[in-house]
Amino acid sequence: MIKYLLLTACIVAPILLKAQTWTVQTANTSFRASMFGADVDGAFKGFKGTVVFDPLHPETASISGSVDAATLSTSNRLRDRHLKEKDQFFEVAKYPRIAMKSTKIEKAATGYSGTFDLTLKTVTKSVVIPFRFTKTGANAVMKAAVEINRKDWKFGGNTLGMSDKVKLDFELNLSAPVSENK
Repeated sequence: MIKYLLLTACIVAPILLKAQTWTVQTANTSFRASMFGADVDGAFKGFKGTVVFDPLHPETASISGSVDAATLSTSNRLRDRHLKEKDQFFEVAKYPRIAMKSTKIEKAATGYSGTFDLTLKTVTKSVVIPFRFTKTGANAVMKAAVEINRKDWKFGGNTLGMSDKVKLDFELNLSAPVSENK
């Protein structure tokens, strides 16, 4: 009897631990930096990504995504053009996407903590990002915020008046695939 229970557990456990694949319905990716003490808010569009996540087993998660660097908007056309074209900034013609990929996801005291490789142009650095995952029926929202040092990515050079700290905010509105909604 014990032999059959163990065999059943070995067969069923991987099925129960399978993380759910979510479809990204909408994504909001924004940032805030400071220039001469004044906040500059911006956003990116063109999110593409994959979210495989089970809130009960975050260690099985795999989260990756990227945004279209050319969609940068700070509500100032001259500043946007400067940020998109200059070599110490985004150089969107040469580096069209900004990407992140999880290397580790775990439960935290409040929500979850993800370690991600963030790639901006040619520099990839590891960053720990706390996030929340709120599921409502077949839908979910994943929200994250983190502050990074732009110089870690060799971004912005020695731009006079520009703060080193940049706050990043992410919000993904997710739905489970139809086959998993049933």
